Amino acid sequence: MKRILLSLVSLLCIASSYAISLNGIEYTIDTLAMFPAGPGSTYYELRLLRADNGKSRLDAFLLAVDTRDPYVQVQQVLGKSKVTGCEVPSSMAKRSTTDNEIYFGGVNGDFFAYEAPVGTTIINNQYALTPAGSGGGRRHGGIDADGRGVTAYTHTYSLKVEMPYDTTLTIHHVNDYRDENQLVLFNHHLGTTTGSNAYGTEVKIQLLEGETWKTTGTMKAKVLAKEENVGSMPLAADYAVLSGHGSMQKELNKLNVGDEITLSFEMRLDDELVNVAQLIGGDHYEAMILDDGKVAQSGFWNELHPRTGFGVSQTRDTVFMIVVDGRGASVGCTTKVMAEILKHHGAWNAVNWDGGGSSCMYIRPFDQMNNGSDGKERAVTNAMFAVAHVPEVDNNVVAIAPYMPNYYLPRYGVAAPQFLGYNKYGVLVEPNVTGVQLSCDPEVGEVLEDGRFLASGEKGGKLVATWGDVTTELDVRIIASAPIEIRLDSVLCDSYHPYKVEVIGTVGNNTVEILSDALTWTSDDPTIAAINENGEIVGLKNGRTIVTGRLGTFYDKIIVDVEVASASKMVWDDFRDVASWEVTGSPTSFNPSLSVPQDASAPVTLNFTYGSGRNKFLQLSKDSLLYSLPEKVLVPMTSNAVFEKVIVMIRANNSTTTEQITFLNVAANEEHVLEIDVKGRFGDDAAIYPLRFLSLKMIPTTGTPNGACFVTLPGIIEVFAEGTTDVDNITSSQTTTMKYIKNGSLYIQTGDKIFDVLGQQVTK
Repeated sequence: MKRILLSLVSLLCIASSYAISLNGIEYTIDTLAMFPAGPGSTYYELRLLRADNGKSRLDAFLLAVDTRDPYVQVQQVLGKSKVTGCEVPSSMAKRSTTDNEIYFGGVNGDFFAYEAPVGTTIINNQYALTPAGSGGGRRHGGIDADGRGVTAYTHTYSLKVEMPYDTTLTIHHVNDYRDENQLVLFNHHLGTTTGSNAYGTEVKIQLLEGETWKTTGTMKAKVLAKEENVGSMPLAADYAVLSGHGSMQKELNKLNVGDEITLSFEMRLDDELVNVAQLIGGDHYEAMILDDGKVAQSGFWNELHPRTGFGVSQTRDTVFMIVVDGRGASVGCTTKVMAEILKHHGAWNAVNWDGGGSSCMYIRPFDQMNNGSDGKERAVTNAMFAVAHVPEVDNNVVAIAPYMPNYYLPRYGVAAPQFLGYNKYGVLVEPNVTGVQLSCDPEVGEVLEDGRFLASGEKGGKLVATWGDVTTELDVRIIASAPIEIRLDSVLCDSYHPYKVEVIGTVGNNTVEILSDALTWTSDDPTIAAINENGEIVGLKNGRTIVTGRLGTFYDKIIVDVEVASASKMVWDDFRDVASWEVTGSPTSFNPSLSVPQDASAPVTLNFTYGSGRNKFLQLSKDSLLYSLPEKVLVPMTSNAVFEKVIVMIRANNSTTTEQITFLNVAANEEHVLEIDVKGRFGDDAAIYPLRFLSLKMIPTTGTPNGACFVTLPGIIEVFAEGTTDVDNITSSQTTTMKYIKNGSLYIQTGDKIFDVLGQQVTK
């Protein structure tokens, strides 16, 4: 627990907003998130904006891992546990996690072709792939057997086997294609079999007791089995296979079951002999992107793309994994710029890994943290992770930390910090600790009734968070004034739903909520919409006005449209204006049409001829705004046909996605009222209004024997108030007829006559 608290304190020393020069251009950096991701590890989410125009944006995601922490290791995972498999990084992490090994953060790794890495690959002290092609010409990054970070401009390997008859053979490749007169080592990282043809000899070997696999050093093994001219020998984790062809087959044929051999391996990184535990290949450009503290000035990848990189500190005790987003709001960067970001945060050497749509930063339990350019995680061939090695399962929270420990707030800015919970090993076990109590000195601000912090003080200071007997602190810096902006350009109001104006303040690259109570409010026409001192707008009568909010020297305006419902239920459209509706159907033999009776009290009927065909449907389309702010939308209907589905299509004002509200199994000759709960379906954000009605689609499954079918459609009804009585009047701007609903059915009254939805008179 002591280590956890120390790591949290160290985070508070880092500024939330600062400047950096990237490729000679000044950027401001704001920290959007910064928290311990696991033992010895800190996650940063950074937003960088060009200081000269504020438009060119980079979003960077960085994981720094102190490998000296006793509970953390850095390990590679192969897609689907083999060098020829692809898998998304979040799936790799979750699949690999056990009670004692928790894969809590990492990034995608090597470039790949034919679902295999292109560079030399080492995993858990074993060679997983030494490509026969260009793998040797690539830059590499990884971890040595002591757990420290390594990078390499060049690498070479020597793999030999000393036979019991005083002959030493060279192993040409690991887990790659066996060519003529070659000796290849296969292990379980390839898959379940060697996949070799029958023109050779394969020998199953197992390390002697006490021996372990290494990439530099000697290992003794014994022969378990030998097969000649068979091929595709099975593979498993507890043994390997030597596979020889031609001259190498002849050498392997000399071995007998029970013989002992000696494997002698060497891996050199930039001519230095290193026992490598994990290794991932990178690009093959002329330069390391960061080499002994020097950023490459030429020979790097000079286009703007999403990037993934791996770096190590000068002492090699800290490794850095980074992703920079691109091809979207974040424009992407060159590998030089990525190297400069890494150097700024402490890296001394770094390599470029696979970018583009492959770039992914994973943090448990949040999954992918960056916005991948594919719109989702891409399946990749490998990934590097920080792994918590713990002796037991422990979900007890003994320390908390804020998702972001530093806040720059304008005066009257509001913050609702999110707190993370950690166990005694530093593992993040609770992503949202509830019940945290905030407190601070009055000169810093105050805590609102809902638990949020209000920066109402004159200067910054400490915000103390307490959860039981656990505490942590946040650093708050208050800016006297900042530009403000009302979140919505316009809002639709009525007299039933007061709208509290949402105000945003801008500090650097960040936006924060401003307490609307702190602004001074005015309405251009208070007879249409009034606004009180708390920033709440109430619509009074139909019309439009402008509401203005001021805070210091800054102000903003919002357009307020008021639509007041004249009754708790209103007919929005009764289908009588046939020309305003587009009527379609499939097959065309359905020949659907709207029939409007002369009697204004009778409902409109959709007539069609039911018959056989594929993809049968009827659709009434009308792209038009619904009136005001309904609580519910009702579509009453009755038909002599059976419908598998009836789909109402509506789109919220703040969305480009159409909501398809589906009603199943609509029976024949029964009254149905299709009910849409607006808030339950679209939420309660004021930005969803006005709602846009698009269409009513019906999928019939059964008609009448003669095919003559109809659907009676009394109208589309909006409900504006809750708690309506059993019988409620419904007003319509299109008819003078009284319409009402009783016991869930719609009735129409004209004079002393009352009709049901089928047009049948039910009483006088």
